[in-house]
Amino acid sequence: MQWFRSRIARHPRHALILGKLLLVAGGVLVLGAVFARAGLLSINADRAAAKLPLLHTLAQAYPQYPTWIVPEGPVGYTIAAVLVLLGTALTALAEKAKKR
Repeated sequence: MQWFRSRIARHPRHALILGKLLLVAGGVLVLGAVFARAGLLSINADRAAAKLPLLHTLAQAYPQYPTWIVPEGPVGYTIAAVLVLLGTALTALAEKAKKR
């Protein structure tokens, strides 16, 4: 841990950029998952009205698009949350080192 803090103290600008990048990446994943879930619920509402079987994943709803990047389960949400937390922590440490 001491190595990590000394690295941030030597290059606080790089750590700040990386922290913000991780924070934005995690946020985009979370927002993408929310919008994807809303879209899937909308598709399923139309399918239920037409008495068709419901879809369970985005890959079933959009087979032509690469949906592997959008978190749909607990593992995906955990990864997105960890990215947000790491980005927040790294940004806070870099700002503290930058003030010194």
